Amino acid sequence: MDNTILNHFYENDVKMRRDETKRVTKEVLPLVDELLRYVNQRDSRFLIKTEKVGSYHTHLKVKRPDEFDFSVVVDVGKLYWSNSYPRNYGFDEFKKNIESKAIALPNPPTGQCFTKIGSLVARWDSEGLNDGGASMTFNNDIVPIKVKRRFKALVAEAVNQPKMRNRVTADRLSESPAITLSITLPNISYPISIDLCPMIEARLEFKNEFNWPRLGIQWPSGDKISCIKDIGIHEVAKAPFYWTLSFAACEKELLESIDENGTCRRKCLRILKTLKEKIWCTDNARKGLTSYHLKNVLFWECEDHPFDTEWQQELLATRVRTMIYRLLGYLQRGNLPLYFHTGVNLLSSKDKDVLQQVANNIKSFVEQPKKYL
Repeated sequence: MDNTILNHFYENDVKMRRDETKRVTKEVLPLVDELLRYVNQRDSRFLIKTEKVGSYHTHLKVKRPDEFDFSVVVDVGKLYWSNSYPRNYGFDEFKKNIESKAIALPNPPTGQCFTKIGSLVARWDSEGLNDGGASMTFNNDIVPIKVKRRFKALVAEAVNQPKMRNRVTADRLSESPAITLSITLPNISYPISIDLCPMIEARLEFKNEFNWPRLGIQWPSGDKISCIKDIGIHEVAKAPFYWTLSFAACEKELLESIDENGTCRRKCLRILKTLKEKIWCTDNARKGLTSYHLKNVLFWECEDHPFDTEWQQELLATRVRTMIYRLLGYLQRGNLPLYFHTGVNLLSSKDKDVLQQVANNIKSFVEQPKKYL
């Protein structure tokens, strides 16, 4: 595996087609804006403003523009960490409604939290925003599953409008924090997927237990660290009762200007993403790795190789190789720490047999890369 082979692979299998990308975005962005304007008119708690995250908006998308991610802001305002107390609520026997319970919910897992919004609940109640099926709270908490259900209902209404119903479909609710829309566009041979994820722009501070920034690190720079701390941590609705801490805005800032000096950091990640899709995670191993895993591999690699001189274009093959070996180490240990919160293991929910199959596929690739490239 050398620079010549990897550059050829990048040009032919990784890079996006500019004309096609421009055509797709010209259709997608106004459609998302129109949809969110409808949602906001029906429920002003969901803002039209979005946080553009994901591969396309961070210039990490590969091959074709078929996925777009938007975080839709739930208007709660800045939040602060508070002491935990028992939450005595949960699903009824049909898992439909939320009701009071004698036994409190377990403490949130690492990387998740309850979110209390206190006086805001009273305001929503007085304005009639929180009535019946529009309720997104229980007691003083804003509850993730209620937010997702409310947002999904409004999106379903929006896509059923005459302008959209023949072009857009909404997928069922899942454990993903996002509502996924599928769009068909004229003269585009593949469906476009849009993820709309309800998010609280909490701007929470980093806790010491997150272990970031680590003492003595040389990447990212002090200015970048300050900027990321100012952005803070947001929350997304993934689990039914616990909000999941989201570092997407921090990650977007970390990627901003990452290659301003002509380095190959993004290029390395895009190559790994394509290898994952085409070679490492096929058939039974398809659900083994995600792009998010690989993005965190890049961040750890950057921290261990902090200087631009280590990411020059002529070192492309070296960095791709060291990132692959780093990934193999994480797979074999079954532990890939989240870059911004090392207490979270990004592989904890993955099937061990599937991870082993991915590791075997990667080893086969490393032994004979020319066979695959």
